[in-house]
Amino acid sequence: MGCKVVSTTRSAKRVELLKRQGAGAVVVDGGSVAEEVKRVTGGGVEKVLELIGTTTLLDSLQCVKPRGIVCMTGIVGNSWSLRNFSPMDAIPTSVCLTSYDGGPAAFMSTPLQELVDQIEAGTLPVSVGKTFKLDEIVEAHRMMEENRAGGKIVVLTG
Repeated sequence: MGCKVVSTTRSAKRVELLKRQGAGAVVVDGGSVAEEVKRVTGGGVEKVLELIGTTTLLDSLQCVKPRGIVCMTGIVGNSWSLRNFSPMDAIPTSVCLTSYDGGPAAFMSTPLQELVDQIEAGTLPVSVGKTFKLDEIVEAHRMMEENRAGGKIVVLTG
């Protein structure tokens, strides 16, 4: 789609996987990614898709160029709010912060069959990390929580 993607990860073991999946650059998160993102991009990015949530949001806001956009859509960091949030201090001048919650209406309008067709045709690659049977759900959750999957976790019900 013409995008230049910079991905972040907490694991150096995932760098090659992310590059194979289309990332042009990968930054390993050691607690703060903004300076490294600015270094590898020559000044920052135009847009950030914030999937972790409030635990990394302040750092993500520092990754964008002036007039850049940060869209927070994930809350996997186990924190729903920012303590002592001061928007004038946290949001750089001219940077836009927005959110997407993916509620029921958005889900219902998702073209699921089109996505399935693209996956089957190989035009929408999906990296499967591991497949489990339903009676292995505890191990599937453990793998997810330990961030060991290396791709999507699939649980088969039949």
